[in-house]
Amino acid sequence: MTTIQSATQPLPLLADSPLYTAYFAALREGRLTVRRCAACGTLQWPPRDLCGKCQSSNFEVADVPASGEVFTYSVMYRAFQPWFADMLPYGVVVVQVCDGIRVLGRFLGDPETLACGQSVELQIQRSESEAPIVCWRARK
Repeated sequence: MTTIQSATQPLPLLADSPLYTAYFAALREGRLTVRRCAACGTLQWPPRDLCGKCQSSNFEVADVPASGEVFTYSVMYRAFQPWFADMLPYGVVVVQVCDGIRVLGRFLGDPETLACGQSVELQIQRSESEAPIVCWRARK
């Protein structure tokens, strides 16, 4: 006899990298943040150990806009992980929130309406485990 287990939501492992600690803490507060090099002011996303411009390892948290434009997107018609099966089709977007900073997230809404350059705004959702999930919806 085969037992089918319910699919669980795939989530980021929040304790895996201290580089993301401030990012997830800010998401829980409803803010979108990146790292800013304290030496030269360069914004960095995704976080890395060293600044790509000056090689400094000294960073601070910087708020970035909670809205932007779709830089690119993909519409999923097949669930490559069982948890997503009931959501098909769904969209995944890369949103440019400011110069050089692009943030990935799920699109909330009809994925067939997605277009590059489309104006979107951040919507943070809570997962089953209360981990914050970055999502984007069309701006009104």
